[in-house]
Amino acid sequence: MKFGILLTSGVERRDLYTASRLARAALGQGHEVKMFVMGDGVQHLVEHPKNQSVGELRWLLDAGVEVTCCGVSSELRGLAQNRLVPGVGWGNQHDHACLVNWSDRYLAFGP
Repeated sequence: MKFGILLTSGVERRDLYTASRLARAALGQGHEVKMFVMGDGVQHLVEHPKNQSVGELRWLLDAGVEVTCCGVSSELRGLAQNRLVPGVGWGNQHDHACLVNWSDRYLAFGP
């Protein structure tokens, strides 16, 4: 089965942690997982020592989860592509639509 995950909530919520745990469980059962991040969710993707999400994000990337962020959401928040954790893709809403189409199950986390 193919799981698509959308993350739109910022670092004040623990949605990346929840999504990561679901992804770990799915991967452990042999399923595929992809994630698209937009809105305030892009804050989770910033390479910074104080960002507590980086460890979860690196685990997902190392496990083969394709993580793509919305370039417009990032730019609106002053985040250039070179500030993101290495391995995170730079995308757009077309990429999001492709993820939805690819998914057998689509999970959304956010406000």
